[in-house]
Amino acid sequence: MAMYYVAIAMLTVLLVPGPTNSLLLQSGISRGLSLYSLKLVAAEWAAYMIQISAWGLSIDALIEHYGWVVVTTKVLAVIFLFYISLKLWFSIHQDPDGKPSPISVSALFLATLNNPKGLFFATLIAPAGTFLQVQSYLSFMTVFSLVVLPVGMTWVALGAVFGRKLPSIISGNRVNRLVSVVIALFATIALYNVATTAIFA
Repeated sequence: MAMYYVAIAMLTVLLVPGPTNSLLLQSGISRGLSLYSLKLVAAEWAAYMIQISAWGLSIDALIEHYGWVVVTTKVLAVIFLFYISLKLWFSIHQDPDGKPSPISVSALFLATLNNPKGLFFATLIAPAGTFLQVQSYLSFMTVFSLVVLPVGMTWVALGAVFGRKLPSIISGNRVNRLVSVVIALFATIALYNVATTAIFA
């Protein structure tokens, strides 16, 4: 598979709204294109790099000999996403201007580390043999980095634009609850996929 098509597949998946993108959007609304938002994008990149590398290097052995570890990891990831969703839903903290308080760097890092998209990248988008050869691995992760960083900034920028243009509509707890619903829906779909895979495996 040519890296051109790999990049397109990555771009498509990363543009889909999910836990990480929702949190980046929220940060853009609350902080705009600031240094803090750049730290969040860097945290997203680092978490994805760790998760994709870990899955890519271990998935074959885990599935063959320790399938329950894979299932358990997915369930724990879903639980954490539900936790983030509930935390945002019941959050009432706001900045003085009425905008929602931004998510912490550590919380976004953990949310991304548990984002099912990482497993998708490692198992379905990465060409066969990507994690068996250093050159292939470095090429894949370089392309991923070139895609994920601008996409992350795009979500922050969208939040910054919406935060300026529509403050009365998407300010305060409405943003937290909208992001909470998106993450909860994503977690529910992920839980359904884990359940059906475990039952019909």
